[in-house]
Amino acid sequence: MISFEHVTKRYGERLALDDVTWRMEEGEVVCVLGHSAAGKTTLLRLITHETQPTSGSVTVGTFRGRLSRGHRALLRRKLGIVYEDFRLLQDRSVFENVALAVRIDGHFHDSEVIPRTLRALQEVGLHDKQTSLPSELSFGERQRCAIARAIVNRPALILADEPTGALEPRSAGEVLALLRRVHREGAALIVGTTRPEVADAIGGRRLLLVEGRLSEDASADARGPAAHMPAAHTPAAHPPALQAPAPGGAAPEGA
Repeated sequence: MISFEHVTKRYGERLALDDVTWRMEEGEVVCVLGHSAAGKTTLLRLITHETQPTSGSVTVGTFRGRLSRGHRALLRRKLGIVYEDFRLLQDRSVFENVALAVRIDGHFHDSEVIPRTLRALQEVGLHDKQTSLPSELSFGERQRCAIARAIVNRPALILADEPTGALEPRSAGEVLALLRRVHREGAALIVGTTRPEVADAIGGRRLLLVEGRLSEDASADARGPAAHMPAAHTPAAHPPALQAPAPGGAAPEGA
């Protein structure tokens, strides 16, 4: 599903990633653990193609190399992204924040938008908050809204960048439980965090990012509750593949 081949990323003189090679399989859970500014966000932004490697290659599904603007937009529509700072539109309701992701995915009729949005809000426990503005929510509720936005189109891959960084312990636990459930329903999951306890709670495969170098932590205590939990591959749960258009095929315009 994801492959990095000898990827190096520099920002001027600063080395963010140093000759990183790794692979993530479909349906896997991977937790990238490292201190602040270790390069976790850079690694996730390379997956979404928000930035490009200085050298090496990144493959996501069948999206490989430097993508056109339209293909970058198409790839991002196939991903669900959860940010530490939520990135909700402050002048839109909870419902509208989630519904916008459905419309961006190309579904405009209320008969499609409303049921998808309500289902996602129900799944994260925000059905009764759908008319609220983000400023009226607790931090934990804001992150649950962000997760609803990430899962509403049933993506093949969820990326979560420090998803509990702004949350108190109870809300953090609720968010991590939601992410584990998303994985059980079929999505692959990659989480970047500074917190070992988050990596323990998420489970799966743990990668350590230190001074730009990525290595695998195969120790027994790096395995949490999701370590041996296969994703569900029922027709209702199985997400669409990360499939780029065939050569010559049309791609949507947009960033």
